[in-house]
Amino acid sequence: MASEVHRPPDEEYWLAPWSEILFAGDVFEAIPFGDQPTTVLTDEKAEPSPKHYLGEVAFGYGLLISPTCDMYDQLAEEPQPAHPYRVLVPLLPLEEVASATAAVERNLGLLRSRDALAPYMYVPQLDGAFEESVACLFRPSLVADPFLADPPRRIAQMHPEARRQLKIKLARYWARVDVARDQFRLHERGEDEVRSETQPPSPYDPS
Repeated sequence: MASEVHRPPDEEYWLAPWSEILFAGDVFEAIPFGDQPTTVLTDEKAEPSPKHYLGEVAFGYGLLISPTCDMYDQLAEEPQPAHPYRVLVPLLPLEEVASATAAVERNLGLLRSRDALAPYMYVPQLDGAFEESVACLFRPSLVADPFLADPPRRIAQMHPEARRQLKIKLARYWARVDVARDQFRLHERGEDEVRSETQPPSPYDPS
């Protein structure tokens, strides 16, 4: 399938925060996912879930999946939030998800090489933060924009090629369509205009 031919190499996933604004694919720490239902967890001896990870997630690393162009007012002279809602999905250790999810355990090779499981996005480790992981695309949570800045929670941004992979994965999961990689632009419109020249780059980033 078009979206499963390959994924970016590991070195094309993570960058240090560099932008004045948020981009889809930004990674944050200490994101609350505890509002997700966990009452399904009633039998610790039950067989592993066939496809979807059902384990409880309280606070953890989160991957921003809100479209970049939708988060900001495109008509404003300076970037201004168009709305305060930000959607993130949890990043969970691949080993943990595989041990509790039969389809992931059976397809570790495909996941690592081609990012081929629709409900998940494979992400390599981020040094100093998390190990080899998956983003659970089927478990989104909503937070307010100010929450991401107080205290600053952004710890990394995605390389442009990895951001393109995220778009492919979201199209594959939510729309059930396969889109060729070259149908997505590598960079966002006006990306260079929001490149920060200060440290920290934005209110979302620790000093």
